[in-house]
Amino acid sequence: MIPSEKANPGIKQFFMPTRVLQDLPADRSYKLLDIGAAKERYLAGFLPKNIKYHGQDIAGNQEHNFDLNKFPYPLKDGQFDIIVCLETLEHTVYPHKVMQELKRIAKPDALFFLSMPNEYNFYCRLNFLFGKKTSMQLPPFGVVERMGHIQTPRVKDILDFFSGYMDIKEIDYRWHSRSSVHGKSRFVKETSIIIDRLIDNLAKAYPSLFARVVVVRN
Repeated sequence: MIPSEKANPGIKQFFMPTRVLQDLPADRSYKLLDIGAAKERYLAGFLPKNIKYHGQDIAGNQEHNFDLNKFPYPLKDGQFDIIVCLETLEHTVYPHKVMQELKRIAKPDALFFLSMPNEYNFYCRLNFLFGKKTSMQLPPFGVVERMGHIQTPRVKDILDFFSGYMDIKEIDYRWHSRSSVHGKSRFVKETSIIIDRLIDNLAKAYPSLFARVVVVRN
């Protein structure tokens, strides 16, 4: 099963990973680690039966609870067939160290699905122009109090970062707005979803301006 945009338009970063995972050979078993799984553990509900799900987060009902900013991670070397880290690295203080740890705990031929938000999309640029911040951008001196978007990369920065750790085979550029998920009324949500679909098409042609999420796999 692949997640439906109509059911939850705010999880587009899962579309490409779930499509690829559904096509893996059914006669082999896989062990997957979902970094930054959050309490919703979205990915767990979209996996075929031959993939064993392990969630990680700093707290909550996960198989592995630890802080991504504290090293080394309490996990053995080379034990995961699949590493998923979606919309999480931007919250970390040491993203390079995080990637080094993820490579350590992954098998040599492991599949990686990684994503980060493009903090230079047109909405962020408009906010900056008018002296505003998005809800995830930290106020001055706010890093210690709240782990918001500590890293604020462009599309090019994201691709350069990920290509330093793996050969990128596929890139998925996506757009979705907060109002399509958290709109105060049904009309606002449905209108936002229609607009988001139009921008989503532009994201593939002009990712630096219209992509909100950049998803890659090896």
